[in-house]
Amino acid sequence: MADNGSQNAADVEMSDVQSPPLMTEDEKRVLEVYDRLEQLQLEIALLKAQGVLSQDEPSDASEEEIAAAAQDLLKAKSLYFLRGNIIENVLITNPILRAVHGSNNATIVEQDLLPLVEKRDQLSITLTKLATQERSVRDQLTKVEMENAAMARKNADLAARMLALADEANIQRKEDIEDPKLRNQLDELESEMKLSRQKWRIMKGTASATIAGSGVDWTRDSKLRDIVLDNDGDE
Repeated sequence: MADNGSQNAADVEMSDVQSPPLMTEDEKRVLEVYDRLEQLQLEIALLKAQGVLSQDEPSDASEEEIAAAAQDLLKAKSLYFLRGNIIENVLITNPILRAVHGSNNATIVEQDLLPLVEKRDQLSITLTKLATQERSVRDQLTKVEMENAAMARKNADLAARMLALADEANIQRKEDIEDPKLRNQLDELESEMKLSRQKWRIMKGTASATIAGSGVDWTRDSKLRDIVLDNDGDE
């Protein structure tokens, strides 16, 4: 699992280093102008909406009217972005199809799209693999947390029983207990607690190794980081 995660990340980094410039300066300027046009259209729509509201909206609007206006704004924004996505998809679909299928009508620019489309697909596959590994690690984390909670409850129960026995004997040292039955019970409880701690350390060590070797960036997640770096002091 560690090799796969590291290899996927290395492949992405190598592909970024070796990739030639994706666009010419003219193409970049065209995209910048297109993005600016989209931004201006959005600003114009907002200014028009503000003008309509300033003319028609009463001085004191009720909460229902404000909520309705907010809902209308969200709906308008959704339609605006949906329209933009549809336009972009229409514009890019045919060039990509001609590039992928090697159409005779494909222009030089469209032919240059093929390696970029292949790289996009490769990155999508890599992302899917990394997401699967992350989900597996998080499932392992959930399992360890559940087992940890169960162990904590068991340890608390054992500690409570030991305190109860100590109170019953009204002494502080096990060596001073004269009742053989009571000493045997304390010995059994100590053995159970020791075994419980050993099991917990084994589970935690397994989870820590799994997370550290998965290729997932566990340093950015506080829960994963605590599992990998936390040192159990119960020896």
